[in-house]
Amino acid sequence: MRGLWGLLLLWFCLSFSIPVPDRHEVRKALSNLIANKEDVEIILKRANRYLPVIKPIISSYGLPEELSLLPAVESSFNPFAVSKSGAAGLWQLMPETARNYGLRVDKFVDERFDPVKSTHAAARYLKDLYELFGSWDLALAAYNCGEGCVIRKTNGSSFWLSKHRLPEETQSYVPTFFAYLTLLREPERFGLRVPKDLELTYRRVAKRPITVSDLIASLGISESTFRDLNPHVKGNVIPPGTNLYLPVVPKSAKKLRPTPKKIARLPKAKTKRFKRITLVRKISPKRTYTPRRSKIKVIKLSNGATLYIKE
Repeated sequence: MRGLWGLLLLWFCLSFSIPVPDRHEVRKALSNLIANKEDVEIILKRANRYLPVIKPIISSYGLPEELSLLPAVESSFNPFAVSKSGAAGLWQLMPETARNYGLRVDKFVDERFDPVKSTHAAARYLKDLYELFGSWDLALAAYNCGEGCVIRKTNGSSFWLSKHRLPEETQSYVPTFFAYLTLLREPERFGLRVPKDLELTYRRVAKRPITVSDLIASLGISESTFRDLNPHVKGNVIPPGTNLYLPVVPKSAKKLRPTPKKIARLPKAKTKRFKRITLVRKISPKRTYTPRRSKIKVIKLSNGATLYIKE
């Protein structure tokens, strides 16, 4: 019998190409994981929802598949995770890094919480770090504390020889990742049992503004279910282009079953309408007059600038 772990590994089909260093730091991290076996099982149970999505994206960038397990160290596979420093989502991306890699972070949507888009961003970032440092030890350290930190503290030398100069969190971060790889290479040896409890979802992209309340009413799902699957949607308005992750409802619940037609019939969200004008002649700031009680801010514009003015 392959056991429950065998089923889990067959589903993920991870191949292992990153060598695990034979270091006492890795063995110590492994001992810590085994001592907290119940917590590890919860983390890996959460991974059931995300690894089937994450693994193909990581592979598409030519990266080792075991990097799909990095969220276990980063966020414990908790899509709602936010650190004290402001890193967020499965991959714990900082706002600036997220924007640099094409994610939207604003009051409506924070795509660091989007499992698909954030994985694309994290994969590109990891690829850049590996190209910069040439080793996964240093690339992973840089992912945790920043490439500038690693360059200054290690001068690009071996992580293991210079790790004492790095932040304490980073010193344990890299060994913990390798400890997870050790667990997954020989899971039954360590007596871990994680049931294959998969939550099936499918993805749609919002083509126009809609509201969460209208969406869940039409699809017959609860707001808590929607929020659990879509932590990147911050308010009630869902802007166009936003990924939506929706549960696959059993055939026995046909009336409530989400379909593209139902989504298409949803009423448009009530949003402010704006008209666009183009600045032809620049107005001198000296001639600009703003009444005291006006909330309009005076800004400098150049010829050809596009303005959006409320109708």
